[in-house]
Amino acid sequence: MLRFVFGVFACFALFAGLSPARGQVLPVETFAADPAMAHVVLSPDGRRLAYTSHVNGAPVVVVKEISSGAIIAADTRNFRTHGLRWADNRHVLVTASDVTAIWGARGDYDFSTLVALDADDEMDSRQLLRRSNRLGLNLDVSRIIGIEAESGHLLIPARDDNRESNLLAVDPVTGNSVTAARGARDTRDWVVNARGEPVARLDYNNDRDRQILRIPSGSGWSTISRETGVERPRYSFAGLLPDGRLAVTTLMIPSDPAQDSRRALYSLSLETGELDDVVFQHARFDIEDVLIDPYSNLVVGVSWIEDFERVHWFDERLAAHQVVIDGAMPDWRPQIVSWTPDFTRLVVRADNPATPPVYFLYDVAQRSMDIIGASHPDLTVNALQARQHITYQVSDGATLEAYLTRPDGDGPFPTVILPHGGPESRDKGGFDYFAHFLTSRGYAVVQPNFRGSSGYGYRWMEAGYGQWGTGVMQHDLTDTVERLVTAGIADPDRVCIVGASYGGYAALAGAAFTPDTYRCAVAIAGVSDTQEMLNYTRQRYGRSHWFIRSWMQRIAQGEDNVRAALRAASPTRHADSITIPVLLIHGRDDTVVPIEQSQFMRRAISRAGGDVELITIDDGDHWLTASSTRQLVLTELETFLATHLGE
Repeated sequence: MLRFVFGVFACFALFAGLSPARGQVLPVETFAADPAMAHVVLSPDGRRLAYTSHVNGAPVVVVKEISSGAIIAADTRNFRTHGLRWADNRHVLVTASDVTAIWGARGDYDFSTLVALDADDEMDSRQLLRRSNRLGLNLDVSRIIGIEAESGHLLIPARDDNRESNLLAVDPVTGNSVTAARGARDTRDWVVNARGEPVARLDYNNDRDRQILRIPSGSGWSTISRETGVERPRYSFAGLLPDGRLAVTTLMIPSDPAQDSRRALYSLSLETGELDDVVFQHARFDIEDVLIDPYSNLVVGVSWIEDFERVHWFDERLAAHQVVIDGAMPDWRPQIVSWTPDFTRLVVRADNPATPPVYFLYDVAQRSMDIIGASHPDLTVNALQARQHITYQVSDGATLEAYLTRPDGDGPFPTVILPHGGPESRDKGGFDYFAHFLTSRGYAVVQPNFRGSSGYGYRWMEAGYGQWGTGVMQHDLTDTVERLVTAGIADPDRVCIVGASYGGYAALAGAAFTPDTYRCAVAIAGVSDTQEMLNYTRQRYGRSHWFIRSWMQRIAQGEDNVRAALRAASPTRHADSITIPVLLIHGRDDTVVPIEQSQFMRRAISRAGGDVELITIDDGDHWLTASSTRQLVLTELETFLATHLGE
């Protein structure tokens, strides 16, 4: 039995003394704040923890000695941090990015790189793989394929000055690199074994729709399979399985319309290049992620999302530890997120529908579970409403899943429908700062996984193709509101549609095509003109890139006149139908949806005589990464909703 219960409840009792009781109105900055703890990883020897935090509003990476509690931190305000990893027992690798313009190219671009921090030398920092005469233009040199077992060098794909993609072996101490394996201009992916030796590479040519699988042969490469007429890469390398087989993920497109398929993990033959066995496929849901052991480079598990994220471990030790941890935390959703090479110490992240993540250190030998810290200590206990997983039927008989967060008391409530971005994405259970903030202000919040969402198999996603604006994707949102009204949860006269990215598009489409359903609309970094967005995307990726074809398929599938379909789906072209107030919010550093999309929408509504406001955010990106950006967005949203949904 774990030495767990008394220690954990004592910690939560401490948090309870610090946290507000539910019903107390919390300030905006509490919800907008950066996590006090995130990206927690164990050093290989199990003696140190590294995690991201913030001090006086400045982001930092912290290294903590577990035995003494001593900490040292590095200021990371000059870049955005997306993840951490230990290179060895001394050096922490930070996945970092920044927004930069490219001469001669339209718009700004996100550049991702690695920064090494030396925990034994006052967190001295060194950026790995800087631009040089032999290193070409790379938007991302942060992806670690594996680590060479003998040297400890990091294996990172990068393009040289001839635009060929090679596998570089990078010293995390000096930053020096050598070429470990040579690829080609078409090389898209690599996989290495536990020793860090290349096992296979995948080449894909956009112009020729050609995919080639190659394996090492002497000093060169042998071709295992060559396929033409492939409109996009057929699969992605996941890594090697413990038995040595190559694992890939793919979402098969069924030839029979009556059949469905889900993204699954397969083994791939390195003799024929064909898919062999299904390693893991869920009966209902797509694989969300493949979990890799950072020490052996082997696939050790897969995750998927039901009402929350779940994991299947292939490694028997991790599977056994998960069973013990689950049994000790029945009201939580614990997930193992980091471990030592011998799996004797593990970091566990746990949350539930009303509580942000809390981190624990599980010591297998001591059979103890000690708290490390909480991501949002001001929101840890009894401060939030639970996000409920609900199902319901829409008008054509389809069954939708959604997450409903509602205030205390009886409805009907003023309501916000909050469609997710993507649209090939989905919402999941657990803490959601946006939904929880709105509910703290008295609004019911519903987040539907409408048709076109990912995670539910190919047919559910395909059902959204060609359905932007006036099709089933938008009908599902309208029907969701009607179901909440019928259930006595939503006040039909006080409903606002709010969304970001594709969700922002859906908010504008709701205002343009079904204005009678909503009192107001808020679009954050939303697409407003699909033709202009397609033009922008072509300039960034090239006209022949598979992503362009995929994007057109999703908006205009089944339409003979693509241009007419794009115009018909664009809210800017229907601004004269908008009769409700619209709030637009957009960051100037958005590298996904350019700020011009919101400027187009403001101009169109203004010319039509409508009520519209555009708020621009200096240094704001697409994901509202900075806490100051989130605070501004939530503050403006609170004011706007109080004005238009108030009594």
